[in-house]
Amino acid sequence: MSNERHHEVIIIGGGLAGLSCAVQLAKSGVDSAVLEATDRVGGRVRSDVIDGFTLDVGFQVLLTAYPSCQELLDYPALRLRYFDNGALIRQSGRFTQLADPWRNPGKAWATATNPVASVADKLRIWRLRSKTCRGSLAELYERPHQTTEQYLRDFGFSERILDQFFRPFIGGVFLDESLSVSSRMLEFVFRMFSVGGIAVPADGMAAIPRQLAERLPRGSVNLQSSVVRLEGNRVVLANGHSFTGNHIVIATESNAAARLLERPEIQTSWNETSTLYYSSPQCEQKHKSLILRGDETGPIQTATIISNVAKEYAPLNSSLISVSLSSTNNRSRDENELHVKAQLRNWFGDQVRNWELLQTYQIPYGLPVMDIDPVIRSPEVKERPNTYICGDHCETPSIEGAMDSGMRAATAILTKQTSIG
Repeated sequence: MSNERHHEVIIIGGGLAGLSCAVQLAKSGVDSAVLEATDRVGGRVRSDVIDGFTLDVGFQVLLTAYPSCQELLDYPALRLRYFDNGALIRQSGRFTQLADPWRNPGKAWATATNPVASVADKLRIWRLRSKTCRGSLAELYERPHQTTEQYLRDFGFSERILDQFFRPFIGGVFLDESLSVSSRMLEFVFRMFSVGGIAVPADGMAAIPRQLAERLPRGSVNLQSSVVRLEGNRVVLANGHSFTGNHIVIATESNAAARLLERPEIQTSWNETSTLYYSSPQCEQKHKSLILRGDETGPIQTATIISNVAKEYAPLNSSLISVSLSSTNNRSRDENELHVKAQLRNWFGDQVRNWELLQTYQIPYGLPVMDIDPVIRSPEVKERPNTYICGDHCETPSIEGAMDSGMRAATAILTKQTSIG
C-alpha cells in the first residue's frame, strides 16, 4: 500500500502504558511507532491551562515511591512540588490533622489528639503501615487477600475511622468508596504513601507523559492517528493510512482493546469522578495537605489548595482550589455547584464568596474497576501471534499499573527477539 509504513513495533495508544513501552524499547534500540488517536499524549493523564491556571483533568498525584516511575522518570526535570504528609480531616466542624509520626515527629501530638480516631485505631494505622512496608513488592502481591472493607474490619478498625478516613481516602485513590477493592491494592498504596513523597510536577501532571514522549526518537509519536482495525500485522487508521509491524502492542483503555482484538471479555466497568476547580485571590489557609470530608455528609470527598503545593498552578497573587466529589454523589451539575460552594463556605469562611468556578470535569472513565482477585496478566495475547496488551486494567488502576504494564510488554518483545535471534 502506498501510504503504508513499517516499524519493528507498532504501539496503539499514547497514554502512560504505550509511552512506557516505547521508552523501554528505545533504550534497547528497538524502533517503534506510537499511534495516538487524540491531539496530545497522556491518555487520562492530562492538564489544561485556563486563564493562567493549570488544571489537571481530574485530581491526580504522583507517588514518588512507584518503582516504574523511579526507573523511567527524571524527577528533578519534572520540578516536583510536594504535599505535606498526612491529611486534614473535617471533624465536628473543624480541621484536625492525621500525620505519619515516623515521618513527621513534630506532628505526633496533633495526630495523637486527633478525634477522628481512637488511640486504638491510631495504633492499628501504625501497625498497618509496618505490615505494608515489610518484605518485597513481589511478596506483597502474593499475600492472601479479601475486600479492603473486610480486611480493615478484621484488622480491628472501628466504623468511625472506616467512614471518616478510609472511605474518602481509598475513594479518592481508586474512585470507589465501597472499599471493595482487593486488600493487596490497599497494602500496595499504603506502602507507596508511607515510603515516598506525594507530588505534582510544577507544569501539571501532563508533564509526565510529555517527558516520556520527549525521550523517544523524533517522529516516533503520531498524533490524531485513530486505529479502526487490525489486519494480521497491519494496523489500519481511520484516514485510510496503515502501519505494519513485527509486533503490535495494544496500549489503549480496556474497551478499545476489546474492540480491536474482538475479545469482549477484556472490557471493564469504570469508576466515575468529578473534579471542580475554583480560582480566588490568595487563600488565607497555607496548608499543603489533602483534606478529607471526615464526618460531613456533603458532596465533597476530598479537596486541596493545589496552588499551595505548586505555586506554578496559579498566576501571581491567586490561588487554585481542587475539589473532588464523592463517587456516590447523584446530584445534577448545577445542584453540585450550589452544594459544593456551601460546603466550602463552612470549611473556609466568607472568603469563598469571592471564589470563582473555573472548570468542572465530569469524567465517566476515571479508573477501571478491578476484579477482587487482582492478577498481573501476561502481556502476550495468546490468540494472536506477536500481539501484546498493556494498561492499568492489566495490573492496578494507577500510574504505576499503567507504566509497569507497558514496561512488561516491552520486556516480552525484547525476550522474544532475543530467543529468535
